[in-house]
Amino acid sequence: MITLGIDPGFARCGYAFIESKNSTYKIVDCGLIETFQTEEYNQRLKKIFDELNDLIIKYKPDNAAIEELFFSKNSKTALKVAEARGIIILALTIKNIDFTEYKPKEVKSQITGNGNANKGAVIKMINL
Repeated sequence: MITLGIDPGFARCGYAFIESKNSTYKIVDCGLIETFQTEEYNQRLKKIFDELNDLIIKYKPDNAAIEELFFSKNSKTALKVAEARGIIILALTIKNIDFTEYKPKEVKSQITGNGNANKGAVIKMINL
């Protein structure tokens, strides 16, 4: 079974495809979909959709997990991330991929045992 994990973002959208077999897990692919301020707004959203769609076609995930939106003090940034999440959800829905949403602290807690862990601690636990 292959699960797609997504850390949504507008400028940087992280993804990982994880294969589970006989209670073992292997990272099949991981990376970033990046957009840049020099690109037009609508083209940035299209790029997220197109690149994610290509990855879905390539790896054929059985399900997905998406990090819930974390509201920061910058509402303009939060709005752009929310729109990127909408594009991600649309891409999954079009391909009939069921997804579950998780709070950032839930993800960190499951990986490191500490919901307040930093990115370095998460990376260390997954051996990247």
